[in-house]
Amino acid sequence: MATHAGYGAQTTATEVAAAFADSVKGKNIVVTGISPASIGYTTVMALAGQAPASLVLASRTQAKLDAVAADIRNAHPDVQVHLVRLDLADVASVRAAAAAVADTLDRVDVLINNAGISTPERLAAKTPNGTEVDGQFLTNHLGVFLWTALLLPLLRAAAATSSEDNNGTARIVNLTSQGHHLSPVRFSDYAFRRDVYDVPDDEKPRAQVPAFFLRTKDGYPGFLGYGQSKTANILHATELARRLQRSSHKGDARIAAFSVHPGTIETELSRSLDQEGQETIAKTAPHGLWKTQDQGAATTLVAALDPKLGAADVAGGATLGYLSDCQLRDDMVAAHAQGADTAKRLWEETEKLLAFTVDL
Repeated sequence: MATHAGYGAQTTATEVAAAFADSVKGKNIVVTGISPASIGYTTVMALAGQAPASLVLASRTQAKLDAVAADIRNAHPDVQVHLVRLDLADVASVRAAAAAVADTLDRVDVLINNAGISTPERLAAKTPNGTEVDGQFLTNHLGVFLWTALLLPLLRAAAATSSEDNNGTARIVNLTSQGHHLSPVRFSDYAFRRDVYDVPDDEKPRAQVPAFFLRTKDGYPGFLGYGQSKTANILHATELARRLQRSSHKGDARIAAFSVHPGTIETELSRSLDQEGQETIAKTAPHGLWKTQDQGAATTLVAALDPKLGAADVAGGATLGYLSDCQLRDDMVAAHAQGADTAKRLWEETEKLLAFTVDL
């Protein structure tokens, strides 16, 4: 359980950062998916207020990076802000961005994988080994997996300088969603080229998925594609945590990995939905309440900063390390995102798709 038992849906990132100021001060923090009026924005603004050593903002669009950086520098001129162009759908961009971070920092204390996409349009993509995959899977999972692996040496540098009793000094946080309930990982059809139900039973959408989420556009079920990628974010975090605990590298056992559900937040995507879509999405908000951007970033910062959470919490696999409304909530994870065998399979398949082996 998080340090503050009273934290919940209404808690803000600003409050969390202030409460855990000692976990921010002097730290190097990398955050992806930065743009104005987003939870990435409120995440970095909350962190900037607590004197980090450096903030690295990594995102695809330079103009958005510049706008957020200007706001940080105006409000907190003493904070070192570094900008990195990162397109998670482009392996070369991921590698270049990771190299740029390594050229800038000697360690990364906190990595927040906030970036992601959600689209009803089919984004056809191929992996380095030539496999066709859904573009949402490429961006939201494969790109995040590679980015995290490439930054692992810097996370190790942070963990190696920590004291033995510091519980999970280095943190990795994957933003996922309760949207993961929509779809398991379709190991037999990553690209969603088959009919929604023309896959093995354990890869089909669950029976209770509302019809709206099964809609297709030109044969592509965009919401299911999103759900698959969000399931992958959880499985990635849990398998990463387990492998770090078993690793022979010094300090790896003090690197913690979590996945978080930020809550139901109004975004450009939700505002563009038709009436049925608006009503369906609204039903996913507990008690019909939508979070503000500041509230939506709070759970991320609990996972990233709370000293009472650490690597040991997910070491044995009994705890998945999934947070919602600022608390550990493994009970909210769908069965298809829980299995250790499934997580291991996804890890191994991901390495094959990327033609890349993680040093773990």
